[in-house]
Amino acid sequence: MRDEDRPGGSYALLVVHSSGAVMVESIRIATPAQDKRASANYRPEIEGVRAVAAILVAVFHIWLGRVSGGVDVFFVIAGFLTTITLLGHITRTGRVSASGYLLRLAARLFPAAAVVLVTVGLLTPVFLVSSQWQQTFTEILASALYVENWWLFKSGNDYLARDNFQSPVQNFWAMSVQGQFYVIWLVFFLVAMLIVRARLAKDSRRALTLLVAVGSVASLAYAVYAVGVNQSEAYYNTFARVWEFGLGSLSALLLSGVVLPGILRAIAGWVGLAGIVLCGFVLNAGATFPGPAALWPTMAAVLVIVSGTGGPARGGVQNLLARRPLVWFGGISYGFYLWHWPILILVIEVTGDRPDLATGAGIIVLAAALAWLTHVWVEKPVTRWIHVPSSRVRPWAPVFALALVAALAGGGLVATDRATDSDLRATAELASVGDDCFGAGAADAACGPEEWTESLPRLNANLDRSPLESTKCRTSTTGVEVKRCTFGAQGSDRRVLLIGNSHAAALLPALVTLAERNGWEVTTYYKANCVFNTAPRRDDPPREVRSCLAWGESVRAELAQMPPFLFALNSYSARKSVFLDAAGKPSEEAGIAGFREAWAPLIASGTPILAIADNPVVDAVRDLNCTYRPGSAENCSVDRDVAFAESDLIIAAAQGTAGAYALDLTDVYCDESRCPLVIGGVKVLRDKGHLTKTFAATLAPLIGDAVSVIPGVGAAE
Repeated sequence: MRDEDRPGGSYALLVVHSSGAVMVESIRIATPAQDKRASANYRPEIEGVRAVAAILVAVFHIWLGRVSGGVDVFFVIAGFLTTITLLGHITRTGRVSASGYLLRLAARLFPAAAVVLVTVGLLTPVFLVSSQWQQTFTEILASALYVENWWLFKSGNDYLARDNFQSPVQNFWAMSVQGQFYVIWLVFFLVAMLIVRARLAKDSRRALTLLVAVGSVASLAYAVYAVGVNQSEAYYNTFARVWEFGLGSLSALLLSGVVLPGILRAIAGWVGLAGIVLCGFVLNAGATFPGPAALWPTMAAVLVIVSGTGGPARGGVQNLLARRPLVWFGGISYGFYLWHWPILILVIEVTGDRPDLATGAGIIVLAAALAWLTHVWVEKPVTRWIHVPSSRVRPWAPVFALALVAALAGGGLVATDRATDSDLRATAELASVGDDCFGAGAADAACGPEEWTESLPRLNANLDRSPLESTKCRTSTTGVEVKRCTFGAQGSDRRVLLIGNSHAAALLPALVTLAERNGWEVTTYYKANCVFNTAPRRDDPPREVRSCLAWGESVRAELAQMPPFLFALNSYSARKSVFLDAAGKPSEEAGIAGFREAWAPLIASGTPILAIADNPVVDAVRDLNCTYRPGSAENCSVDRDVAFAESDLIIAAAQGTAGAYALDLTDVYCDESRCPLVIGGVKVLRDKGHLTKTFAATLAPLIGDAVSVIPGVGAAE
């Protein structure tokens, strides 16, 4: 994370004169080295704080797999230094620069970011499996445009993207938030200047203090609300993060001239540093930030900042943080932050496991080395080349460079999409002429041992989805609207029903195959992350629980007005479903009773229930990487005991209910101990827990056999 070091050069300035007129002028800006030599306010300990924060971020990412609070410290420091810098502009010139300010940011931030993004883009086809290319190129593009946090925000709210792997550029979310902060603060300063010109405030500092204070309080209030509603959404939300920058800014505006007694400064500094270091060990930051819990690392950072005002205190923390190694590392902390995450992700994806102590140490050393090389061979030369006083074009070079990165990422994304679409079409053609050993048919021992050089779809199974996975037919995780879709023989009086969550929706291709052969019309009701059950689930967010129960009631009311179906297919995600009884305690009995209660109106009206046991699931998306390489059932499978819940309540509910029929396909997916992830040359799963469309379609004969015993259905082809 960078402060606003000021590369030398001539810049256009957006100048607000006392008359209120806005004009463009120019000003000569000193180089960073000149600034540091000339400024008595240079704070080397802040570089030390950045070094500590960067190391904490890497250590927690690499070995602990959690959030340290270091990024929040970066945000406070960015708010402090940016405010100091822009106040200095006003003090020296009485003006606020817009283009110069943004060009300086581009010169400081874009070169290193461009190098990392291009490197990741080049390494993606080499080290990542093809199913990860689309997401990676998408996030490279989002990172180049400084909107990665909003892409992750959208993904967090997109049920289909919840199982996405962590891309090598996901850490750019923080850079995106910070980049947006810089623009927000520029607006604050410009508005403050206009307030002064309008004589609504005596000076810009007071006006700015009011703006920042109001904005920060509003942001914190919003963060508290947003975390309560959807914490994963709030985590990447810029507006829920503004208050963290605001704390740093208010420290510059209100406390920069406050010098505490030496003993208090020493205590404040050490308490602040201890708070920064201990935060991630004590708090589950990834599940609580940026709400009130984030006050811990941010206020700790403020204590360190305040402790350094007036110079180092005797026995103060500055004596540690201002030491040359930490100051040096703080100077490359931005590059270190950019590099450590891509290296970590590539190591995890290639090895299939998190790094041990030695590998993790190697990641830190390599990231530090690349950060130093980037600083010496990219950032410094680019800064010197750009800031030639006579050149009006060179200052824009970083902007053009990042635009080129965005264009290259977009090109990679387009090429990947076209190749994937072509592969899915080819897969569909092969599936239409598949033999008896294609897909689920290969469960027959006569098909021989499962080995493959490639499996279908070849490039990206995650896009081989059920037709129900569209907004037209899917009610969102928090929605209550009832969406009904029909497939198969439209208008037929032989009607079947599919109802449930995404695991039920994944079986639609099999049902459509049967419907087309038997002249059935398939009616669907699908809500993401919602089991067709009257009991709530323990691990769902409250808002999703309420919407699920309301949706279920609405669906049952609508079905009560319709004639009976030949049968209703129902399934669910067994391993993630812990149902609660009326007292709010986990209860299998409540889950079984909830299925029966949900089915009762259908059965009473003459619609039998076909309850299908859940499919296998894996713990991480990377477990599926082996399906994109030559392999066998022996080396590309998951333990049967791990792949399924201890008990599948939907089967227990069906077995004890008249009018309900149970179908357990576990022996199709697995042998006695293992569940191959490729069966009959077809990938079984598209993500951690959902069947591919291609494999699901091959289950049609098995489901057909199961429904043929239901009265009134007859033999299904």
